[in-house]
Amino acid sequence: MVHITLGQAIWASVKPIIKIYLIIGVGFLMAKMSILTVEATRIISDIVLTVLLPCLSFNKIVANIEDKDIKSVGIICLSALLIFGTGLFFAFIVRLLLPVPKQWYGGILAGGMFPNISDLPIAYLQSMDQGLVFSEEEGNKGVANVIIFLTMFLICIFNLGGFRLIESDFKYNDDENAARIPDTTATRPTASTNTTKTNTNKSSFSNEPRLFSDKYTTRNSLTEAIDTNASANTNANASTSIISRHQTRSIDPLSLPDAGSSSEVTKPTQAKTRDTIAGVPIERSQITSDFNPLENQSSASTMHSYNTSESCSSNVDSIMRARRMASQPRAYDVASALEEKSLDKQYPGSISMAALEPVRSIDMRALPSQNIHHLIREYSNVDQYGHQRRNSSLIGADMNDTHSIRSNSTLQTIKTAHLTRILTSDATVSRKDIETSGESLPRWMKKFPLTPLLIFFLKNCLRPCSMAVIIALVVAFIPWVKALFVTTANTPHIRQAPDNAPPLSFFMDFTSYVGAASVPFGLILLGATLGRLKIGNLYPGFWKAAVVLVILRQCVMPIFGVLWCDRLVKAGWVNWQDDSMLLFVIAISWNLPTMTTLIYFTASFTPPEVPDPIQMECVSFFLMLQYPLMVVSLPFLVSYFLKVQMKL
Repeated sequence: MVHITLGQAIWASVKPIIKIYLIIGVGFLMAKMSILTVEATRIISDIVLTVLLPCLSFNKIVANIEDKDIKSVGIICLSALLIFGTGLFFAFIVRLLLPVPKQWYGGILAGGMFPNISDLPIAYLQSMDQGLVFSEEEGNKGVANVIIFLTMFLICIFNLGGFRLIESDFKYNDDENAARIPDTTATRPTASTNTTKTNTNKSSFSNEPRLFSDKYTTRNSLTEAIDTNASANTNANASTSIISRHQTRSIDPLSLPDAGSSSEVTKPTQAKTRDTIAGVPIERSQITSDFNPLENQSSASTMHSYNTSESCSSNVDSIMRARRMASQPRAYDVASALEEKSLDKQYPGSISMAALEPVRSIDMRALPSQNIHHLIREYSNVDQYGHQRRNSSLIGADMNDTHSIRSNSTLQTIKTAHLTRILTSDATVSRKDIETSGESLPRWMKKFPLTPLLIFFLKNCLRPCSMAVIIALVVAFIPWVKALFVTTANTPHIRQAPDNAPPLSFFMDFTSYVGAASVPFGLILLGATLGRLKIGNLYPGFWKAAVVLVILRQCVMPIFGVLWCDRLVKAGWVNWQDDSMLLFVIAISWNLPTMTTLIYFTASFTPPEVPDPIQMECVSFFLMLQYPLMVVSLPFLVSYFLKVQMKL
């Protein structure tokens, strides 16, 4: 071992924290600048979970774990269970003795039980493998040990249903006590005539607040109304109608008809209303117009005589664009509303086609920063009735387009499968996924009460990161298979590729190159999430429970971690000379803050209609307390461990 001074030990423990918080700060600023939106955060998070982290896991385990390390893997699994159990015990004691809202009884248990055991310790280790304390080889081995910890976390939170602790806090409404939202601000979508026979179950639609006036109803209803008006006016005198409209007002190529407008010729009327969208007051001009751009096309000659053919053509093109976009969801509700407000000021009495198009991401940067309510709307998977939340704008022509489905039948089946939803994103599982697991099995197998739990467990083993760890451990524990990927002192000699490297070394190059982006992206996403949290009206006295639990997690639990490492050495399971990195990883894992996934799970079970989500307020306050304290607690633990325990 290398001997270092106390000053060197302190600097070696503080330097990684500086790097970690700088990266977190970058994510924080990107969220505040609206560069990293909630939608972008979720997309990047899914990329990390499905591609980057699995590549990192496979590369580090195959390269640094061998068959002789089976005992170390077992020690890590046992240590992980002790960490989870100790945190759960402390959280239960705090919930029992201090004020905690009943709506967060399960959330506080999950918050105490599951630490952020992936990006933070990996980033810490990769800053200490420069030779002063650990070598690069030891650092890579430490990363492999952290990934084993991460696998235990995934098994407990997903496979074994740890997310149910968070879900148990939510009680959903029924038809009798449902939140009634005024018609001017919200409505319960009704099935169109095309979907009434296929699916009218209320679970297919979410009772979300409507953020637009009636002129911005779903595009399917708009196009249906246009078709109806066009067919009704086929036998009308087109020339007279066009002349009358031309005399009354000029045709605005940017204007669109109201979905419920009549076929009579009337002057446009305006009724200004005010609404509030995510706390932003919006003033809108509601337009009523009878203009039908799809009327009898035999009047083209008359239109030409009045020199309005170009305007009519523009309106037809606009309507056809709206038709093609019928199934496209709005990108950002508040942004759309603010854009509509700005357009109403510039062009009173007209509706811009931009109001029917998704807002460009670069335009959203000029809008106010997204907050916790936007995070809820993005991650929420339920409505106020507890049914699966679906975007009604997606229940349109494109979803029922038989031609597109036939041309991509296999891909479409994979994309729309429930298993794909579970495996390619976090915070998308619920109790119903457990209950419905195994439905395709024979009836005699479904009689066993544990069948759904077993099938759900096996499904979650198919997550990309879990599969990568399982495959990597199999490869690492079979020497002749490992020799296909890497060459070490303990692998057998096999015939090499023309470049004198193992035959499958290109796969290790690929996973190393791609997996290197996992940790920086993870820390940036952590900073972006923290940048959207806000402390609301806390439950009376809850701050005491949150502060005490944070102190227990980050000041008391590290003491248990040091004692556990000492116990492992005295029991003869490990020693300081050969297993120093393993002991170091175990020690710092006792001092990690709560998992960031807690905020995503809480948002996924929160209906968007809830005005004051107490669970999100508790989670926000609890998470925001931990990271300032980690600046002191983790370097102190590392300095003590290096000088006293490891005697460097």
